[in-house]
Formats: sequence, structure tokens, C-alpha cells
Amino acid sequence: MKTKILILANGQPPSKRLLLRLLKQSAVFVCADGGANTAVRLGLRPDLIIGDLDSIASETLRKFRSVQTRRIADQNSTDLEKALSWVTRKGYADIVVAGATGRRLDHSLGNLSALVKFSRKAKIRFVDDVSVLCFVGSECEFEAPPGTVVSLIPLSLCEGIVTRGLKWELKNESLRLGFRESTSNMVKSSPVSIRVRRGDLLLFIARKVQSFL
Repeated sequence: MKTKILILANGQPPSKRLLLRLLKQSAVFVCADGGANTAVRLGLRPDLIIGDLDSIASETLRKFRSVQTRRIADQNSTDLEKALSWVTRKGYADIVVAGATGRRLDHSLGNLSALVKFSRKAKIRFVDDVSVLCFVGSECEFEAPPGTVVSLIPLSLCEGIVTRGLKWELKNESLRLGFRESTSNMVKSSPVSIRVRRGDLLLFIARKVQSFL
């Protein structure tokens, strides 16, 4: 039984090949506002379009007139937040988001904030054709081939970080944006484990990793 939810946001569009692969694994396909423009261009039909609908083209709305559409005018949340809120309220807990980054930098940063916020309610991964991004939480573990590039990106002061399986290990260390990050590390052996005592830490993996999808 399919349990994953696919959300297509209005950032840099992924390839149709990636979206088709994700759709095969997904029970529901949701477009966050302008993400529907990408869907119609690629010939894909969502189950739901949600957002304030200020980015969706009128032609897209016409072509998807039979698709369930929810307009939420709240200006205090982004379209991706609206989609994630709807999905998590429905009880879905395994969410893949495509098109979350690229194009406008402010939107990308806002989506990273949404990733942290909603990852406390569900397992969420941002994916594109070459990478996976997720929230570490207190700990995570994954498999990846040796040499895979991994970065740890702190969105707040992150303390007590312990890693295993990386070329340059962190041993009860701290990371803080603007002071110290951990970019372009490498997998030495699998499984890789990461523990964080305190803070909001993102994990970037610079390749498609099956265990994260």
C-alpha cells in the first residue's frame, strides 16, 4: 500500500523522470500553488492544488478545472506551508517535496524553515535530481556508498553533534551558521549515523539515496 505523499512546490522544477518515479511511490500528489504550472507543462495531473493561488496561471486552472483546489488566503504562511499543514492534518507522515528550492532565494529559505517546522510532525525530504535534504532531529541513520558527499547545515546553534561513518567525524562538537558549518564531508562507511543534542540541523546528501525515498 502506498503511503508517501508527493508535494510539488514552485521552485526549480525537477525532471519529469524524477517526478514519475516519485509518483509511482505516492498515494497522493499535491501541487503547492505555482507547482501546478510545472505539473501541467510535464503532462502530470495532481490530486489537489492548494495555496493562495497567486502564482498559478489561468490556463493551468482551466486545464485542471476538475482537480480539487483549495484557496487559502492566509498571508502568514507560504504555499508550501499550506500544503504541509493540509497533509499533516490528514495524518500523512511520509512526505516527499520536489521543487522546494531554486528560483527565488527568499522562497528557498522560507521552505527550509517549513522543513524544520513540519519535520516535527512527519518524515519530510526535499529532493531534486541530484540530492536529498532532510531534518536530522535528535538522530538519523542512512546508507550511502563511500565517497558520497554529505553536508551538515545548522539553522540554529547545534550542540553535541556526534557522527559515525564520515571521513571527518564530529565528536560532541557544535555548528552554527556564520561561524562553523560542515560542508562537503564524505561517507567513509555505512551506515552513517548522526546525533544532535540540541539545535536544528539539516542533512544534505549530494546524490539520490534510495533509503531516503
